[in-house]
Amino acid sequence: MKIVTQDYGCGTSSSILDYGIEDVVLVSPNNFEHVFDIEDDLFFVGHDFLFFLWDTQTKIDRWQQHKHRKAVWCFERINAIVPQWKAKSEYSISLLKQFIDQIYVCDEDDANIYGDWLPQWASRNFYDMRKDVTVTKRKALFSGQAGKPEYSIRTKLLNDIFLDNTLKNEFEITNFSRDLTWSDYCSNFLSYESVLNPVGILRGFNTRTYEVLYAGRNLLQQTVGKYDRHEALLAECSNVILFENITELKHKLQNQDLGAGNPDLFFEKNNLYARFKSIGVQIK
Repeated sequence: MKIVTQDYGCGTSSSILDYGIEDVVLVSPNNFEHVFDIEDDLFFVGHDFLFFLWDTQTKIDRWQQHKHRKAVWCFERINAIVPQWKAKSEYSISLLKQFIDQIYVCDEDDANIYGDWLPQWASRNFYDMRKDVTVTKRKALFSGQAGKPEYSIRTKLLNDIFLDNTLKNEFEITNFSRDLTWSDYCSNFLSYESVLNPVGILRGFNTRTYEVLYAGRNLLQQTVGKYDRHEALLAECSNVILFENITELKHKLQNQDLGAGNPDLFFEKNNLYARFKSIGVQIK
């Protein structure tokens, strides 16, 4: 099976490219014709970001004539917060259903509606580099995107934390947009003992969850309600605090002892190879 993706220069594509596997096909809106000629099963990473591969009837016809099995993994939420995103997502799914054999989703709510659940994973950099970058900062890091309408829950939590006299000195924001190189992001991330991962646009664990646990750092993971599927992935992780709001975060920080992480075990069970093995696919 060939994995079809774009190079986004950040977590999602790095979660594939950083493994150095052979079975990857890179495409872009200006360079994709080669993908139609592949004589193999295909696994599309993204129902929305790869929309240019099936956005016309001619392309759909070509996919219908493709003899091999085709699957798509929706690593972004289909039932999106932003109405325009939701409309595009649902339209893309309607086109995919004309030729796709299997739809996988990683969002808790999407899994009840659109397809089979396949959780995310992360770049192996955080596992490989974890011992080479010394933890020098004891505050909890936030490094990611915030401040946009789609990140309203995340932005509120960050505001609440830094307005709270008992918490503000325990946390640090190094960036709230993608203005670090991937290498700088990884090194900065690994220099912190703990990482705050507020809710973004996904109801589930995003790549940052796995980055933290691959590295054996402490994870402060915000959730929205109970994650029936995802929470089992953390059953053996004693270095995790799950919380919904600042009140619960404060209580757990004061009353829950964090244990040592087990990055070897977590990486073994939640890396790229394990994810594909879980759907019956061997990659090289």
